[in-house]
Amino acid sequence: MSLRPFVVAVEPEHMARLNFAVSAARTAELDWLKQAHEDEGTKYMRGRALSEARARIRVERARLRAKGKLAGTRDLVLAREVRAELRSRSMLGPYEPLPEDQVATPGRRVGTGPQHYSRFSGDQPTTLTERMAVRLPAELGEQLVRSCHWVSAPAVEALLEWQQLWGDGPTVIMREAQRRGGATLLDMLCAAFAKRPTADAILKKSQLQRQIITTGDIFRSAIDRLPEPPPEPDTATD
Repeated sequence: MSLRPFVVAVEPEHMARLNFAVSAARTAELDWLKQAHEDEGTKYMRGRALSEARARIRVERARLRAKGKLAGTRDLVLAREVRAELRSRSMLGPYEPLPEDQVATPGRRVGTGPQHYSRFSGDQPTTLTERMAVRLPAELGEQLVRSCHWVSAPAVEALLEWQQLWGDGPTVIMREAQRRGGATLLDMLCAAFAKRPTADAILKKSQLQRQIITTGDIFRSAIDRLPEPPPEPDTATD
């Protein structure tokens, strides 16, 4: 099976929830496998009969994995939940392929600001401090990328028009200057005379940003569908 890799920014709590779900799913799959061997009677088989029984078990396990009923790996758990999340958002398509000039474009997409990478705003540190590697079946991975692109496309276009109208603004100019090593006199002059968006324009920009859905958003929402792990036992003593 062809697979498509992703790297996703998540919170430590996401990883704890995912690891708990994967452990439970792996145990369930091993229990199923044990029962399947008992039902086939492989313990008492030899030669061709054993090979054929094992093949039947592999075929059935693959069928149940494809249906999401068995999910003994992280990739399988996430594939099942990503598919469910896309379905719940009515994002299963069909969608056209991405425009050629936007395939594998580096950097963040327009509008994917702090609301996608932090629970805070501005320059506050992100809470998404973990990185999670995952591989989805190629067809599902392509569906995920296409759906996020086209669902977000109207808001992205509107944000580009907003940017053309209002420019960076003084706050962004000074922030970029600080990232370059410190504001110069020219930076301060540019910030002082920069066009300032109205309150309504700022609200409109925020509304548009909230309409953008990234692949990371879908992965994080997919993990949120999983049950929470039980609380750690209290080991404190008097």
